[in-house]
Amino acid sequence: MTFQLDRLAGALLALLCSGVVLALDVASRPPDGATQEEKRAFYQKRAAERARAAQATAADAQPAETASRPVGMGGSGVQRPPEGATLEDKKAFYQRRAAEREKAAAVASNITVPMQGKPAAVMDHTAHMAAVAATPAAAAASAAKPGDAGRPRMSGMPGMGSMGSMGSMRGGSGPMWLSDSPPSRGDGAARGGMAGMGGMGMMGMGTRSGPPNKRLWLRAGSDPVKSGFAREEADAPAQAWLVTPQGSPAGEALPPAEEGKKNLSFPMPVQGYYRLYVTTRKLQGDLLNISVAKAEVSNFSHGGNEEERAVSVNAPRVLESAPIEIVREKAADEPTFFQLKSGDEQAFVVLQKGIPTQGARVRFVSHEGWSKELVSDGQGRVSFQVVRDYFPPWSDFQKRFKATYLVLADVSAAEAGQHQGQPYSTVRYQASLSGSYYPSPDDYRSYAWGLGLTVLFSVLGVVAVYVYRRKRVKSFKEVRFDETE
Repeated sequence: MTFQLDRLAGALLALLCSGVVLALDVASRPPDGATQEEKRAFYQKRAAERARAAQATAADAQPAETASRPVGMGGSGVQRPPEGATLEDKKAFYQRRAAEREKAAAVASNITVPMQGKPAAVMDHTAHMAAVAATPAAAAASAAKPGDAGRPRMSGMPGMGSMGSMGSMRGGSGPMWLSDSPPSRGDGAARGGMAGMGGMGMMGMGTRSGPPNKRLWLRAGSDPVKSGFAREEADAPAQAWLVTPQGSPAGEALPPAEEGKKNLSFPMPVQGYYRLYVTTRKLQGDLLNISVAKAEVSNFSHGGNEEERAVSVNAPRVLESAPIEIVREKAADEPTFFQLKSGDEQAFVVLQKGIPTQGARVRFVSHEGWSKELVSDGQGRVSFQVVRDYFPPWSDFQKRFKATYLVLADVSAAEAGQHQGQPYSTVRYQASLSGSYYPSPDDYRSYAWGLGLTVLFSVLGVVAVYVYRRKRVKSFKEVRFDETE
């Protein structure tokens, strides 16, 4: 009996709640049969009542909230100027509030929480900042060398610009090289653009007005995808040298980078090949390391000046003053808009002061990290086959996927001399050249052949099933029986 009463009470309570909800719902709607004007007036009145209720609630909650705030966090009594205040009153209000917050922050900075077992003390940041400024790297960055006035400057490198210290960036270790994409873009990203001469292209670097600009980033490491930014070294300042198609064959210093920029940028007003050289010299004991990172950028257009293009194509691509460099060898019948493909055989030449270098160790690194090392012959020449290392799923295959390769050269020589007043007896020359390559046409043609054969066999299967079923269908044949017999 008690159980039944409990169930009855629960049912009555539910019925009562439903009635209340229904009554509230009916009260929140205009009466039946009301005209459009009456409905509009009803809803406007309800909105006004809700707004007044919300304002009353906010007014009740504001004093408690304001009182609970500390002075330094905006607890000045009223957080906004009074309604109807003039512009001058609002300005004075905000200035007063800012002064109160600064005062509260100054007071809070002198308050320390005592550690367990130790007395409370105010931390003095002056000595800490002086110690940081006294470090060799900070001293080298803050004090300009006498010879830096006429030296070409590069963003992010000591003595070569003021875009910021590379020590705060993602640093990489290993050979230095130039890339047309920063490390932050990740690996394997398909980027648009056309890279002539199997090097770096100029597409995607244009501006809305004026000649296109090319941006390059200095990176360090032997992985074309995962290498980070080159680390800053105060004792090995980098020098950037640019050779343009219509400029001096000896090149010229690259202008200083813009403030806040992390890349090397230069305009390309005419057609031809633009070559950028970044050289560093570092002494380690009696060994002098000379590193030259080179990038060759092509800038050609289909509708450009034919004569200008012909002169640029046949122009020399060697800097005779470079301590060491790598030159990609052109084929005799190579087109202007050449693109290196997977499976192609590509030759490179190692030069020192424009002279072929024999016995240099040359290493080719593909986009996915495959590498092969050879030794240059008497003409300074080595040849590599670009392996296929792009194997995405069929749904993700992109025939314009842009992969990056690295060519690294290393050679040592017994040469004596002095660098920055210190003697050395051996010199190690390192050179790098980066470029791009694309999937071979045979790759996506094989995919197309496979898809075509799949479709063909599917169609043949459907036709065979249809023919088989048609043959099993017997044609209608009328048979008459003579019932008189």
